[in-house]
Amino acid sequence: MKKMVHKANHLLAGFAGWLMLAMMMLLVIDIIFRTIDLPLQGMAELSVFVMMIVIYLGFARCEEHKEHVGLEFVLLMLPKKGQRFLLAFSQLIAAGTIGLLFYAVTTDAWSAFQTGDAIEGVVDLPIWPTKFIMVVGMFFFVLQGFINLAEAFRGLKPGETGGEP
Repeated sequence: MKKMVHKANHLLAGFAGWLMLAMMMLLVIDIIFRTIDLPLQGMAELSVFVMMIVIYLGFARCEEHKEHVGLEFVLLMLPKKGQRFLLAFSQLIAAGTIGLLFYAVTTDAWSAFQTGDAIEGVVDLPIWPTKFIMVVGMFFFVLQGFINLAEAFRGLKPGETGGEP
C-alpha cells in the first residue's frame, strides 16, 4: 500500500508541476492579450482553478516527505523517546485534521455538483470539476497522513524507529 501511495504521490506531484507551467502560460497569454486590448474572458478564473488543483495535488507528496510547516525547537529539546511520542501525538492530530478536511472538501464538491455551481461571467465556468480533482488530491493526502501515523506509532515500540528522530 505504501508503495502504491508513493507512486500516486509522485505522479500527482509531477502532474501538478505541468499544471503550474500551464497556469503560467495562461497568465502570460492573458497579459499579452490585455496589452493589445483584446482581453480573453475567463482566463484569470481558469488560472485560479488550475492553481487550486496544483495546491491540492501537491499535499500528499509534501506530507510524504514531511515538508509541511512545523515547529521543531521544542521537539529538539526532548530526549529521543519524548521526540517519538510527540511526533506520534502530533501525527495523530494531523491525521484527524486531514480526515476532517477530506470530509469537508468531499461534501463541498458533491454539493457543487448537485447545484451546478459556476463562476458567472461572459463565460460561465463550472466549479465542480475542479472540486472533484481537489477531492482526489485530498484522498491521497488522507492515505499518506494515515501511513505517516502508522509509522509514527510503530516508532513508539521499543527497538523500532518509525519516523524521524
